Amino acid sequence: MNYLAHFYLSNNDENLIVGNYIADDVKGKSYLKYPPKIQEGILLHRKIDDFTDNHEVVEKSKKLIRHHQNKYTPVVMDVFYDYFLANNWKLYSEEDFFQFTNHIYKVLFKHFKLLPAKSQMRLPFMAKSNWLYHYKDIRGIEKSLTGMSKRTNYENNMHNAHFILQEKAQELNNDFKLFFPELIDCVERLEKV
Repeated sequence: MNYLAHFYLSNNDENLIVGNYIADDVKGKSYLKYPPKIQEGILLHRKIDDFTDNHEVVEKSKKLIRHHQNKYTPVVMDVFYDYFLANNWKLYSEEDFFQFTNHIYKVLFKHFKLLPAKSQMRLPFMAKSNWLYHYKDIRGIEKSLTGMSKRTNYENNMHNAHFILQEKAQELNNDFKLFFPELIDCVERLEKV
């Protein structure tokens, strides 16, 4: 899952939001240098990724686009699933989607000094363009994946992924609706442990 799903699954807990945001920029055991509650967010992020990466429905979705995205299929699928979360938002939350995204930026800026350098550099761009909110639009997905495409050192087709999203939208949306409630259940079980 990409940013939006991780933030949604943080249950409005500021520490989990921060931990989920920085997790990809915190490698190995270096998460231990953060306060315990932010460590929980980093570990939650890793568990969400592990559950997602090993789920049969997600694998089915990946097969639909693998011929188009090759080794970047998992990255693209994470963004696609955020698109479906944004477009199905009212199924999962009573909170206004735009207000939710603005709240996330406020939380992250509030804890700005705790963020690793990469996370600090990304945040102003993310907030200014409201990446999270624009995951609901094909144009937003195109911009997000084009940006990722430019930041990788390897040849890729991410800048054209929005075309396959449009082509396979119905089937991918059906997969997302099967998968996401199971991910929510997984996170709820983790919270009870």
